[in-house]
Amino acid sequence: MAALSDNELARYARQLILPEVDLEGQARLKQSRVLVVGAGGLGTPAAQYLAGAGVGSVRLADDDRIALSNLPRQLAYTEDDLGQLKVGVLAQRLRDANGGIAVDAHCVRFNGDTAPALLEGVDIVLDATDSLQARLDIDRATYAARLPWVLGAAVGTSGQWAAFDETRREGCYHCLMREPDSPENLGCAELGILGPVVGLVALHQTLLVIRYLVGAALPSGYLHMLDAWTGETRKLGLSVCGDCELCQTLST
Repeated sequence: MAALSDNELARYARQLILPEVDLEGQARLKQSRVLVVGAGGLGTPAAQYLAGAGVGSVRLADDDRIALSNLPRQLAYTEDDLGQLKVGVLAQRLRDANGGIAVDAHCVRFNGDTAPALLEGVDIVLDATDSLQARLDIDRATYAARLPWVLGAAVGTSGQWAAFDETRREGCYHCLMREPDSPENLGCAELGILGPVVGLVALHQTLLVIRYLVGAALPSGYLHMLDAWTGETRKLGLSVCGDCELCQTLST
């Protein structure tokens, strides 16, 4: 297990006194590598909290540029950053905040072609995309690589998140997404989004990732749904679909 320096002991002092983290958990975080797919409303707070917690290596993947309409919910960016690549700006923000971690930025979309390089050496993937196809690609690639991933989605004033373990014992995202053309799968550009909603979802995702990295079991098998406007939450149990094109076809 990686030893912590005096600087790290001081930096993470408030985490180290938590029995859920302690010295061993912090050392695990230091050795961990997380891939964050997307550097927008979900990805910016998630990456910042992962870096702040001391995750040793944060890998970012996104090919978008910062637009004015991003600023209400992507608080890592400023007006001076308009037009720049999101991953480049976010990576520098993370390095400025924590010089003790490694950050590598990839200006690419996650798909079947880019997945092998992006997943190399990764312990877990945090989905911060606004794309159904990207999530399907993440599900397929991480299942093939036997990696867990944490889904996040937010639109309007609603959000959802779920964790999928490396074996997909309780089903995969393909099992869940039986009607990919449903109007419910439209994105923020069509249905709008309120900034704090993505923040709430990203924080839940980040907590799941940190829990996993410090050695706790990943609470998979549930889709968590949030109505942020009313504060109501629901939890839907996931299940394996016998005719799933991913976890049932590739496992046979």
